[in-house]
Amino acid sequence: MSLILVIVSLLVLISVFGIVKKNRVLFNMGYFLYGLIVVFAELGNYTENGELIHLGVAFLWMIQAVLAIPNKLPYDGSKIAKSAGIKIFSVYSLINIFGVFLALQSEYLANQLALIHGVLAVLPIIPMILILMDKIEITK
Repeated sequence: MSLILVIVSLLVLISVFGIVKKNRVLFNMGYFLYGLIVVFAELGNYTENGELIHLGVAFLWMIQAVLAIPNKLPYDGSKIAKSAGIKIFSVYSLINIFGVFLALQSEYLANQLALIHGVLAVLPIIPMILILMDKIEITK
């Protein structure tokens, strides 16, 4: 098993643990660090062969990393905060759905990385449902 596969699996587990504990800082930490790993890997690939797809993928996961920057700011309980949470989680899912298709086209750990991206695409659906059902405690 590759070292990178172990590292990204641990990051997925951090996000899963964040869902279990209903801790958005941990949840976002997994997505943030995963996004940074993809950004640096793809920038390295771009400098090696100059293919523009690597720059595009790096940019896409940089969006995920920026959206996932962990913070402890309390939600104010407004509809705007709930809406923003749902939109951000939707972006996590969409980026990682793209990651599944991209990983399947890759020669490097295609099935394992596709599975990891699949998990990262499904995980945000859980907090979206919890937000919509008012099961996540929001401070006022």
